[in-house]
Amino acid sequence: MTGRLRVVAILLTAMTAQVTVFEEIRINGVSVELLLMVSILSGFHGGPHRGAVVAFCAGLLQDSVTATPMGLHALVYAPLAVATSHLEVRLARSTWPFLAAGLAVAMAVGVLATMLAGGLFGLHEVDAAGLARTAVVASLMSMAVAAPTSRAVRWAVTGGLPIDVDVRGSGVESRG
Repeated sequence: MTGRLRVVAILLTAMTAQVTVFEEIRINGVSVELLLMVSILSGFHGGPHRGAVVAFCAGLLQDSVTATPMGLHALVYAPLAVATSHLEVRLARSTWPFLAAGLAVAMAVGVLATMLAGGLFGLHEVDAAGLARTAVVASLMSMAVAAPTSRAVRWAVTGGLPIDVDVRGSGVESRG
């Protein structure tokens, strides 16, 4: 399966799960933001270029199944994927708790940015307490599916290529 087909499969699966399964599981009217998580993880695993393209497509899919103007989520998801990819390169510590906390913060920022963009276009009233509560609840709920989603997104955006390439261990010698 080619890399593009893998990405399409992940996006369609995430969209289907978002509008069927996760739409039924709500806390205070908030559900898991699976397409946002796919966007963030695509930037993390695939780098800024792949991440931006996957996130833009995920945003368009999100807009196609919700009652928002076309492109609103894509406007937020793509820059968030690029920012996540740049932060991932610059971070020195890559322990699981640190990465999980970073993903939770990125999810909260994504939800806040999406809600603020919606408020900017007059889709709803902007309430600071409601925004913060919604962002925290959506982030925590989404973290429940983070591990399997991360593995699936890594499989899709790397296109089957190895994650880390060890030049020294592969028999390639440096010329001095």
